[in-house]
Amino acid sequence: MKKVLAFVSCAMFVAAMTVACGHKNAEAVDSTVEETVEEVAQECTAAPVEAAAMSDADHQAMLDAAAEAGRAKCNCYKTDAASVESCIKSILSQSYAAYEGNDEFKAAMEAEYQSCIKEKATAAAKDAANEGIKKGAEALSNALNKKN
Repeated sequence: MKKVLAFVSCAMFVAAMTVACGHKNAEAVDSTVEETVEEVAQECTAAPVEAAAMSDADHQAMLDAAAEAGRAKCNCYKTDAASVESCIKSILSQSYAAYEGNDEFKAAMEAEYQSCIKEKATAAAKDAANEGIKKGAEALSNALNKKN
């Protein structure tokens, strides 16, 4: 009985630590993304000259392209580590070459990329926490079934 209770308490401790660690990681990602978004917003308001030279439709198209490029850059990390750099270069040179020197495009793309990374990190932390709880519950169930 003591061994079962010790095992159950260890399993619950591991599950609790998994949830706590996942939550802390999500908070760290949140603060990093918030700081990056603030920096991007400051950069965009500090240099509105390029935006003024574009029509509203062209400006919106550029922002939409930046969002797409940011998501595409984020998705490059699904591939193996060796090809990430070539994936990013390929995306920027083929699809978004028209915006290569545009600082506002780069800032908007980076903000979308950071947002995408934040979403993926939060989802991964939640998945890890849920998996830890599931394993803890299975261990507890197995321990109780062995006792009976």
